[in-house]
Amino acid sequence: MSALRSPSPSDRGGRGGLAVVLAANLLPVAGVVTLGWSAAEILVVYWIELVVMVAAYGVAALFAERPIDLADREFYIVGFSENSTLDEDRWSGDPEPVGLVARVLPPSIAERVPPIYRRNVPVVARSLGIVGFLAFGALVLADAVVAEPIATAASPTVLAASLAVCVSQAAEIRREFFVTPRYEEWSAYMIQEAAQRVVTFYLCIGMLAVPASFLGLLLVADATDAIAVGPAALGPLAPAPDLDPVALAYVIPFALAKAAADRSRRIAFDEVDPGGLAGWFAPEDPRPEWLREQERER
Repeated sequence: MSALRSPSPSDRGGRGGLAVVLAANLLPVAGVVTLGWSAAEILVVYWIELVVMVAAYGVAALFAERPIDLADREFYIVGFSENSTLDEDRWSGDPEPVGLVARVLPPSIAERVPPIYRRNVPVVARSLGIVGFLAFGALVLADAVVAEPIATAASPTVLAASLAVCVSQAAEIRREFFVTPRYEEWSAYMIQEAAQRVVTFYLCIGMLAVPASFLGLLLVADATDAIAVGPAALGPLAPAPDLDPVALAYVIPFALAKAAADRSRRIAFDEVDPGGLAGWFAPEDPRPEWLREQERER
């Protein structure tokens, strides 16, 4: 008889949590199709959220306590490879605090904030090459969907959504790394890896799912024309008159991908050994599973 286990936070969220995440991420699709929302603005907000997430994880990585272990890795972050070597003097022994937190923040706040460690700074600096991938994504959006990127980014809708994204990411980073506190369990490399796995996932969606989505929309349009279904027959489900099918081909897969990524990332952070898609978003941890379980229960 198998031993009973207490439900993980992801189990307790259950299907209800998945439904909420899916509904929240499909709302922009419904807005683009039926209400005439600007697909360009939604895609810019998605891109801004990705940039803010990468920046937030970069900051969180500065607080990581564990040393880096590059042995037997399958995923290498930008700036590292299987031939990379580590300075043993820097990564052996206890990490050296920079002392920046105590100098910048008031004592009452500084005593509740973990120290920034000097050896983590080069790790974050080396992985800044991820900015190139983010810039590539911006160029693709500007070329295919966002005709006026500066005007779109400066619109009140995007500015308000961007502020909400920053607040949301700050709350998520606090939950993921400092409430747990996972900064004691993960190395700076692992934290950067978690962010870059998300970027890689979205790049794959852009290269594979967007063309498939565009083809699917063409087939749906042809089928609709063949059976002569007019907008009036669809009632409230009728598409907006100025709907751009090219923009919609981007919004649909990215909305679905974001729903899957949001849910899977939460499972990856809540479980010691997640499976399925959640396992992709979990960074490789060189510690044995029993040790991870033991440290999490402390």
